Amino acid sequence: MAMLSDQELVKQYTTTGKDKYFAQIYIRHRQLVYQKCLFYVSNTDDAEDFVQDIFVQLTRKVYSYKGDAKFTTWLHSVTVNYCIDQLRKQQQNQAMWRNYQYDLLQMDDWAGSDEVYFQAFERVLNQLPPYQRDLLLAKYGERAPIKDIAFSQAITTSAVKMRIKRAREYARILYDRILAEGES
Repeated sequence: MAMLSDQELVKQYTTTGKDKYFAQIYIRHRQLVYQKCLFYVSNTDDAEDFVQDIFVQLTRKVYSYKGDAKFTTWLHSVTVNYCIDQLRKQQQNQAMWRNYQYDLLQMDDWAGSDEVYFQAFERVLNQLPPYQRDLLLAKYGERAPIKDIAFSQAITTSAVKMRIKRAREYARILYDRILAEGES
């Protein structure tokens, strides 16, 4: 089996489904994939996680390998795309976390006392349209992941993010209005 080329191993794996062929691919290319992942994340633990995820995905993706390019070229492309996707997700999560922290700081600045804050918050929830209230409660109250909210509402994750953004903006407007009413 060590004498088989990468293309032959892929063909044997895709036609027979025997794990021994995929294991040989893993043994041959694990270190190269690890080095590429380490280049992107500069953290050995994350690189190891990425390698595992890539090879798990490869068990499904390998069927799409046509053999037009060298297997190592194709595997390099799969690895780089995976790493870039993961880094994008991390950046999005960090941006969402910063926005959330900023919102919390703003709420702390606005609220004169806990009682005023809770009353205003309750009024905001009552004045929000039900679909916006449900989104905000799912995201921040139940801490549901965006993809779960998207699945439950049969919409895309980007649509959920946009709707949550709009709901937060409207809630902030209501909150400001309620606090302004309380001051006058």
